[in-house]
Amino acid sequence: MTRRPTALLSALAIALVAAVALVAALGAGDADAGAEARAKGAALVPADALAYASVAMDRDGAQWQALEGLAARIPGGADKLGELDRMMAGDEDGAAVMRALGGDISVGLLGVDLAGGLEPRADAVLVATEADGAALARELEAMGFAAGPAIDGASVWEKGASAVAVDGGLAIGATSRATLREALEVRAGEGPALADDPAFRATVAKLPDEPLALAYLSPARLAPLAQAAAALVPQQESDDMPNAQAQVADLVESLGDVRGLGIAVRAEAGGLRLAAAGDADEDALAARGLAAPDAFAPTILGRVPADAAGAAAFADLGPRLLAAVRQLEAASPQMAGYVDSIELATGVDLEADLAPALTGQHALVALAGDEPRGALLLLPPNPTAAGATLGRLRGFVDDAGLLAGLGDRAAKVADVQVTRQEGGPVIAVGNAPGLAALPASPLADDAGYRALLDAAGVPDLVTGLAWANPAVLRAEAARKAAAEGEALPAALDAVTGLVAWGEPGGAGAFIAIG
Repeated sequence: MTRRPTALLSALAIALVAAVALVAALGAGDADAGAEARAKGAALVPADALAYASVAMDRDGAQWQALEGLAARIPGGADKLGELDRMMAGDEDGAAVMRALGGDISVGLLGVDLAGGLEPRADAVLVATEADGAALARELEAMGFAAGPAIDGASVWEKGASAVAVDGGLAIGATSRATLREALEVRAGEGPALADDPAFRATVAKLPDEPLALAYLSPARLAPLAQAAAALVPQQESDDMPNAQAQVADLVESLGDVRGLGIAVRAEAGGLRLAAAGDADEDALAARGLAAPDAFAPTILGRVPADAAGAAAFADLGPRLLAAVRQLEAASPQMAGYVDSIELATGVDLEADLAPALTGQHALVALAGDEPRGALLLLPPNPTAAGATLGRLRGFVDDAGLLAGLGDRAAKVADVQVTRQEGGPVIAVGNAPGLAALPASPLADDAGYRALLDAAGVPDLVTGLAWANPAVLRAEAARKAAAEGEALPAALDAVTGLVAWGEPGGAGAFIAIG
């Protein structure tokens, strides 16, 4: 069956994306229900959907009302919402259709036809659960839709391949009449719904309560599409390197182990929250070398200065690097020879020297200034041995003349130093050697940073954490803009904190606004 996208579905999809983007820019409010309430349309989308997205567009809803309160705290925010109100109240076709669709809109992607080459055709369903049926029927007629044969008693409007069923406050649009019939069968209980799919339910249950917008993806169902794309990768002609097509095929196969991925956006009193979660066969992924990082308490942030521009903490880079190299060696025996050659040339053994040097906690730290400055901080079990290993690697770069081929970048690479304060536990690799010393004002002790973590709800144990200092970044950007005779958008002043983190089974981010 050939299924085609329509102008109506395309316009509504664009409107959905625009709504999500707006929600991502401004927001506030409180949760009052579960994440499944934000996925009402999933009860009418067939269970084999590849992807799903839902957004609340009710301007009288609690979240949008809170959004207006937050907009008042952001320079220019109230004006932007006023523009949206005027646009939605206008006579344009898009505005009238959006008003008729109501406050709850969902889109389900059922498939993609790649036969069209550069113009793939989508098979999709759009669901509006709070529509104004009479108004929508008028708008469809104005757009050239005509009444078609009913499907199981449901009134149907058609234009080209498009088909829309309107029943009171419920509207279901589809890219083909056959797809609309599938959705109506789901509504009648004659077919399984995405809302009842175990992977969908397990993923959505991990997302925040009552998000403004929610998106879901089924990587396992995308595997056939990815397999078709993998066939385009050329065959490896040399045995010297791992077969690229085999590597891609293995990655595609691993998609089958990831049953669901979800992301939600929710506005709160202190700012905007983004959350991601998944449902996967973790044992199968671990067997492929794709195990999730272990959670840890990022104590290394106590070595980051509070006035840094930003930092990212993670752990055990060495063991992961070693595992990746061993997998490459297994895929191509020639790789083992290359590794042996590098170890002989540098005097650094990958397993005995480098992996231990890169074990423990790490932090990438960026400092403000005219030129990029920063360092990778390492907190290895044996800092003396780790410092010697990294020093040998740095010396090899100089002795082998590797910088000669870098041109203008050579000087910047030459500035990279391996520094360890005598007797100290931290090694700094970068062009800011002072970061090896204990800072006078550590980030971990900063009151503003700790308040940000509390507001965001960052757990004590994370798989990684990234932080940005809006005040420092804003000051740097303003200084550079002033030098060019420009000014920064005033709305940036409202962002007071940025933090993102990973945790077992998910990830989160929080943008503090105040």
